[in-house]
Amino acid sequence: MTELILIPAAFFTSLTAAIGGIAGGVMLIAIMASFLPPAAVIPIHGLVQITSNISRALLGVRHIEWRIVRDYSIGAILGALLGSRLVPLFAWDNLPLVLGLCILLFTWMPKLRGDRRLPFRFGVLGLVQTALSLFVGVAGPLNMPFLLREELGRDRTVITHSVQMTIMHMLKVVTFGLLGFAFAPYVQLVIGMTIGAVLGSWAGTRVRSHVPEHIFRHGIRILITVLALRMLLQGVGLL
Repeated sequence: MTELILIPAAFFTSLTAAIGGIAGGVMLIAIMASFLPPAAVIPIHGLVQITSNISRALLGVRHIEWRIVRDYSIGAILGALLGSRLVPLFAWDNLPLVLGLCILLFTWMPKLRGDRRLPFRFGVLGLVQTALSLFVGVAGPLNMPFLLREELGRDRTVITHSVQMTIMHMLKVVTFGLLGFAFAPYVQLVIGMTIGAVLGSWAGTRVRSHVPEHIFRHGIRILITVLALRMLLQGVGLL
């Protein structure tokens, strides 16, 4: 039953991320939280997101902005080292409540202001995002306001974001592995979701230019909000 829901979910959420650059990972973790043990949600989500983002990046490798990726990578490594010290202290039973609150925050927060010329801004972003992702799984929406201020264009924004998220999720998965999380029981599910994510990236890349961006983003925000509210109700014991 779990596979029948999560594999199509991986396809659909990867497709949406390939179209708009964001929302896919947030939607997927909101769905996964209803079907997997709390302690397994973030590491398994990270594995699936690696393949989703890598496949999307490979389909548009010429659009990668390498100067951003370089600074982000340095910060992300530092963030993983910092966050790994705190993960063992986290109460995973509270995950649905924490996830729901963070998803609502990232979905509806106003665009961040700041000087786009701030030195090493993407390094600082990588540190914060990677450390935060170890606890809430989804920190990708924090990235987009910074990328949008770079005025890279839609393709370069989506693909550069994919590379950044690949780095973040790889470090997250490695960190959980070193902390002792057992991935083996979920191999079959991960393989199925990986195939779904790759197919979703392929399909989304093909239709990206044909989907009006304002309609896409409005619909996705509504769907994410519904999922987040459901998680909040789970977290307080009303579902």
